[in-house]
Amino acid sequence: MALLRYTALRLFIFGVVAALLWIVGLRGFWLVLVAIMLSGFASLLVLSRSRDELSRAFVERREKIKQRLAERTEAEDAWNDAATRAEPESDDTPPG
Repeated sequence: MALLRYTALRLFIFGVVAALLWIVGLRGFWLVLVAIMLSGFASLLVLSRSRDELSRAFVERREKIKQRLAERTEAEDAWNDAATRAEPESDDTPPG
């Protein structure tokens, strides 16, 4: 959700900047180029809180994934230990 919000705000800022540049008289390639540059700079200043929320969401997601991976590894280790203990030990020496 944080990613969608941040992306929508970035697109909104780009649209506003592009519209203002179009009103001023800039058109075509230069309109897009200057709008990208100015909206990127404006986003750095205006969207710091949204960027922090996005970063926090990514960190939380990464921690959840790491925790699930650790739980699955522990479960696999426990299953492997149980399977190893259940195997009968074979003696390779012939009787005699």
